[in-house]
Amino acid sequence: MKKLLSLALAAALAVTCLSGCSGSGGTAPSTGAPQTSTPESGAPETPAANSDLVVDLSDISVGACVMSLRHEFMANLVVGYKEFMAQTNCNVIITDGGNMEPEKQVTNVENYIAQNVDGILCQCISVETMKDTLKHAMDAGIPVGIYPYDTSVGATTYFGYNEYDWGYSLGENAADWINSKLDGSAKILNVITTLEEAAVQRSQGWQDAIKALCDESKLEWVTVEATSSEDAMATTESALQANPDVDMVLVYNDEMGIGAYQAIVQSGLDTTNMYLGSCDGTDTVLDYVQEDTVYRCTVGNDRFVSEIGFYWVENMVKIALGMDYDDPFPITTIAITKDNVDDYRSREPEYVISQDLIDFVNNM
Repeated sequence: MKKLLSLALAAALAVTCLSGCSGSGGTAPSTGAPQTSTPESGAPETPAANSDLVVDLSDISVGACVMSLRHEFMANLVVGYKEFMAQTNCNVIITDGGNMEPEKQVTNVENYIAQNVDGILCQCISVETMKDTLKHAMDAGIPVGIYPYDTSVGATTYFGYNEYDWGYSLGENAADWINSKLDGSAKILNVITTLEEAAVQRSQGWQDAIKALCDESKLEWVTVEATSSEDAMATTESALQANPDVDMVLVYNDEMGIGAYQAIVQSGLDTTNMYLGSCDGTDTVLDYVQEDTVYRCTVGNDRFVSEIGFYWVENMVKIALGMDYDDPFPITTIAITKDNVDDYRSREPEYVISQDLIDFVNNM
């Protein structure tokens, strides 16, 4: 890689017309990346052959550490990572945080450092737990991109979610439901985990939105903790038994939301005007929203998660080559309901290598 980087720097001096943004130009993507877990509609199914390479990045290695492949969101990120590999031969080393185990992520990143990878992408279960290890990687000269957007790490770049804004979007939609369907009065069950900084921020966002848009004196809040779909199902079941008058259930992510959904369905409660909402925009939850169930809303990305994985690893490759890159990597979200889910799902994912990256590599 050091030889490659030297060549890259020389090319940067010689080729002055190259731009550094993540452009939309380039060669059409291959049709391949293996499915992992439950990939999004339209995701590729088979890996591309080497003859179909768009650009050869076989000298570059990127460590990609996800929170847990048990999460559909993370599994779909991996679909994007593998599509990038199929188009470029880049060595993306994918590791799994197991059952949301921060210590396992620490070990995974330490292994990346030992392998002297050219860049690291890490969706941190706990930023605090990962902080020293990530700094160790940067001290070793390895650029690091992380999620969530926690600048205390001093990372090279960030996955550009604003967790508070994401939760606020859910809260805005929930507030509209309270005012239009529940006469402005609601008993709200929060299902969160304080083990994740992102969960705390999302929850604060939806609470602030609802309190700002509704009559706070007509709101009652119940908060419970859960760390998995199974845990959320059991916790929600107990909470509904103790509070059968709950009108609304708000959940940190779709994985736990699915558990809450199962508990609601099995509770036998009248769900005519009940509202369940969460964040992630995964296929399973989009199915529930599309079927007009009690699952009224999920806040999803304006791009497929697999697309985000594809372009985030591309962004790290640009960093490794010394090119200009996006910081933070831009992500925007939208509230998806029965009213817009059909339009949202009618899109097709696009995996297109940036033309500036192709030109840069081909001119080295």
